[in-house]
Amino acid sequence: MLRVKSNKFFYQYRILIIITILLFTGFFATSFFSYKIATDLAKNELKYKSLPLSSDNIYSEIQRDLLKPNLVSSLMAQDTFMINWMLDGEKDLSQITTYLSTIKDKFNTSSSFLVSEKTKNYYYPKGILKKISPNEERDIWFYRVQNIVDDYESNIDIDLAANDSITIFTNYKVKDFDGKFLGVAGVGLKTSQVSTLLKTYKEKYNHEIYLVNKDNKILISSKNTKEVKSSNVFINKIINDFNKKEISTYEYYKDNNKYILNIRFIDKLNLYLCIEAKEGYFIEELKKTFYINIVIFSILILIIMIFIIIYIKHEHQLLKDIAKTDKLTSLYNRNNFDLIFEELFNSQRKDEKNLTILLFDVDNFKKINDEFGHLVGDKVLIEIANIFKSTFRNSDTLVRWGGDEFVALLPKIKKEKAYQLTNKLSENINKSKILHSLTNQVITISAGLRSKEEEKSKEELFSKVDNNLYKAKQKGKNTITF
Repeated sequence: MLRVKSNKFFYQYRILIIITILLFTGFFATSFFSYKIATDLAKNELKYKSLPLSSDNIYSEIQRDLLKPNLVSSLMAQDTFMINWMLDGEKDLSQITTYLSTIKDKFNTSSSFLVSEKTKNYYYPKGILKKISPNEERDIWFYRVQNIVDDYESNIDIDLAANDSITIFTNYKVKDFDGKFLGVAGVGLKTSQVSTLLKTYKEKYNHEIYLVNKDNKILISSKNTKEVKSSNVFINKIINDFNKKEISTYEYYKDNNKYILNIRFIDKLNLYLCIEAKEGYFIEELKKTFYINIVIFSILILIIMIFIIIYIKHEHQLLKDIAKTDKLTSLYNRNNFDLIFEELFNSQRKDEKNLTILLFDVDNFKKINDEFGHLVGDKVLIEIANIFKSTFRNSDTLVRWGGDEFVALLPKIKKEKAYQLTNKLSENINKSKILHSLTNQVITISAGLRSKEEEKSKEELFSKVDNNLYKAKQKGKNTITF
């Protein structure tokens, strides 16, 4: 049954359904191609403009934030107080510890230090940390700095004064006023501090940031430790390619996601700066917009479809009403009468066994048309139809058979009651002031009644009621024959 209804629905609204499918397909296709074009543009924008520009900005900020210790170390190495203190024999320990403590606090570094060539003392804000020795592996950095051509170096090492935490040091040569080497001074930043900075950059630019040494090991990252381990494999290969081909932008897949990575080498830190962007993140908004557009359009199409279906149903019902209704009197017409008569005549319900047919026409109606014209004749028919409707029951089927003839199908009624209603109809027509005002005469009807008895067909029953109307006419009109 459901399948039959579905087929009927499709058949009735097939054109609307086809148009809807075409509209949706067209909109989906244009939206999809627009989305693809927009995502391709966004990917190219990310790869060739946005990511390189972000890399430049992050590099500049790293220059400002991470290379600031270079400037601080340079100021320390050229500070006349420290030079004179060393030349005077490094006598008052409190002076240098106060100085180093001030430097550390003022510039927010994790450490500050001075190592003397003369005394081999390693000074830090709390005093003397140790004496350095060329035989101590952890002191090799001092002798390396002493022999380099440049005035300073930056390196990542463990900080003895900070529980061996990994620290980025800037080691600056300290020389006397004649250029003689006196020692090394500088400051350090914990990698945890640097990692915090990188996370700040990440929030600002929506990129992951790595600082990688020449051994291809990620030293500092904006990610957590677990994520860094999973990234290391890709970074290693890319840095090797970078050193061979000098290509700065790379694409690769990781965990079913596509990534774009920009890489550059920071000479002063002796580190690679890697900026990684997840492609999907930058097209996520476009994807959301695409889906939202599809949903909104689908809802609009659905709403429009519902309104069109409602409208079509309304118009269809209106056409059905017009098809089964007499235009002049608004009673049922002959076509609809046949359908209802068929149903009532063949009904097996007990309460519908009693079926009576009334057939009547207006006496001398041709004379009324000839004397007063068809316009008055139509008004007479309309008023008779109104009296007809007001006299009989709502359950009765009232029909204009044609011309001045009217039919009523009266179910669930005894013939005596049918006669009473017909007689009342005749009286109401006779007494109608409206009809009298139209024709200046009393309008009468002749009627035939017949209740269903042993008739085998509805045609037989109707023939008998038609014969009763003929008998009424023969009796001199204004008569009801049963």
